[in-house]
Amino acid sequence: MPTLVCVNLERPAVLPEIAAKAAALVADYGASDTALLDVAFGRARAQGRLPFELPRSISAVEASRPDVPDDTEDPVFPYGHGLNL
Repeated sequence: MPTLVCVNLERPAVLPEIAAKAAALVADYGASDTALLDVAFGRARAQGRLPFELPRSISAVEASRPDVPDDTEDPVFPYGHGLNL
């Protein structure tokens, strides 16, 4: 069964296993349930880009420099990944 996963991203998350198994992965930054369901059922278009990268592992986060943005090795989704506006 295809699965749509919606993740609230108040901050970057490590979710490669979820991304690999989901049919679709939606990043939520505070959208209402109604807005998310409108996208899920095709009544509205999803759009937007990530304002940060999503790292592949906690090890990659720990190895990155804390004062440099988008510094993890081989992120699952790089900075700016998403759908055209």
